[in-house]
Amino acid sequence: MEKEKWGKLALTSALGVFLSSSFVFLAALPIRYLRLQFGRWPFFATALCCSVGLLALQQWQWALVYLSLSFLVGSYCELEEQKFSIFLSGGVSIFLTSCLSVFSFGLIARFQGMTLFSYFQSQFAPLTEQLEQLPQFKGQVDMQTLVQYLPSGIMISLMLVLFVSLLIFTDTKSSTAQQNLKAFNLPEILIWPFILSLAGTFLLEKGSMESLISVNVLSVVLAAYFFQGLAVFASFLDYMRVFGFWRLLAYFLIFFQMFIFISLLGVLDFWFDFRPRMTKWTETQKKKV
Repeated sequence: MEKEKWGKLALTSALGVFLSSSFVFLAALPIRYLRLQFGRWPFFATALCCSVGLLALQQWQWALVYLSLSFLVGSYCELEEQKFSIFLSGGVSIFLTSCLSVFSFGLIARFQGMTLFSYFQSQFAPLTEQLEQLPQFKGQVDMQTLVQYLPSGIMISLMLVLFVSLLIFTDTKSSTAQQNLKAFNLPEILIWPFILSLAGTFLLEKGSMESLISVNVLSVVLAAYFFQGLAVFASFLDYMRVFGFWRLLAYFLIFFQMFIFISLLGVLDFWFDFRPRMTKWTETQKKKV
């Protein structure tokens, strides 16, 4: 039995390493599974060993990605076990992981005798060249803009990675990931960063430092409201009794075609509080029947 347990630990760790170097948005799945199934210390020991192993193979980029994902999931689980809310646990773990990632990239850049900005430029150069070859992106890809929007890009990517792992694995038997999703609510105070960053994006001089900060903040806040809008949308699908294939199709469409709409739905939920209204109407209809 013990041998089987260690075999499962090794297999899960190997899958996490493989996904972190290929399909990053899925890498948190085996990493979170490992943390929930094997506990704190085996998880941290495995994350450290895998990262050191990748460094020994001179795969420092993948080592950094795997270590960042492990830190993200590990810090979230620690806060989750202390009964903090999904928003607080996710917000703190994403912020700390973002700081760790930028600090690590800064050390790498310094080691190579480059500034952080020039280092990211060198890393994004091949991607920019590939995008420039596509007709829809020709003449529209600006290296400096890509690097300037990198802070919000990192945080949004971490949001999506954490969201995928939480959607599949929950830490309690009494609640499902779907229930957690449909109950997700952002703090009311977050509406102010949205309003101020929205105003700064359109009113401040384009290209200024203040405008750049506003755009990055607005992008992150909109991504946060996307998940609240997704919670409203999931409740609406229940209200309309949409399940199975059509529900999966609806989720596919909103992720790839309706991001802004769902984000605005999350913002509107701050004022209109859609979910209690749908629940109340559903209960009323049940009583009539």
